[in-house]
Amino acid sequence: MKNNKNCKYCGALLEKDWIALNKKLLGAETEKYACLHCLANDFNCSIEDLETKIEEFKDQGCPLFL
Repeated sequence: MKNNKNCKYCGALLEKDWIALNKKLLGAETEKYACLHCLANDFNCSIEDLETKIEEFKDQGCPLFL
């Protein structure tokens, strides 16, 4: 199933892990999402930092990343 969701800032098509990361960092009630580039800008970190967090959450078994 395609998510067909776009970044609230730049309009980029979002991957499911990016949506899960938005929910994990911003709260499950979040309805508008950012791509990794824009989310990194929001958190003043690198895209690589966010990719590392995604892998950490997956390794922890977070249900958002299944």
